[in-house]
Amino acid sequence: MITVSERPEDLARRWQRAEERLYPVVLVRPDLYEKSLKLARAVADRLAQCHSEEDLAEAYGGAAELVARAAQEEEIPASDLDQGLVADAGFSLRRREVVTEVHRAEAIRRIQDARLHGERWSVLYETGSGFPPIPYRRLEMHLADGAGLHAFIEQDPDRAAPVFGVEGVQLEPATGDWAMDAPQLAERQLFDSRQAWERAIEELRGRLS
Repeated sequence: MITVSERPEDLARRWQRAEERLYPVVLVRPDLYEKSLKLARAVADRLAQCHSEEDLAEAYGGAAELVARAAQEEEIPASDLDQGLVADAGFSLRRREVVTEVHRAEAIRRIQDARLHGERWSVLYETGSGFPPIPYRRLEMHLADGAGLHAFIEQDPDRAAPVFGVEGVQLEPATGDWAMDAPQLAERQLFDSRQAWERAIEELRGRLS
């Protein structure tokens, strides 16, 4: 059950941990994993009316009933499954879809606003402040042709230090969606220093303009 302290962000972490606990099952019980994944997908499908993390948090109060209904309707035997784990994994699946929907709607709004104001580039989304630097991600788009500049900072697990990256990707000019079949506009470059990374970003932005 949800407690008062379980905010949407707390639940998101809980749901993600459930998915991570589910994956190793494939190594020891592939049949159990397949059933668990199928049922988690069925749970996510029944959360299609949830379009925000707040909606998901509210729906989570009925997670047990939702799993039972999904198992019955999809004819998935669930007696040997960890139904709490499956419920959380299903909510995690739907949450990722919700986040994608929200980001896409915001990207479209930003594109339209930038065009209205005669701008050449638009930042479609930016996650993390970069200070401290991990994790961080920013996607910019050249409005004329959909050329995208993807800048990011990740943790290097081998060195316990940040790694800075940038690449050029083709986006759909109307929506900012990644054009999956299009060739990459500039290969991914990685840097050890923020200064070199920032110079590379400016150089790539100039090339893509």
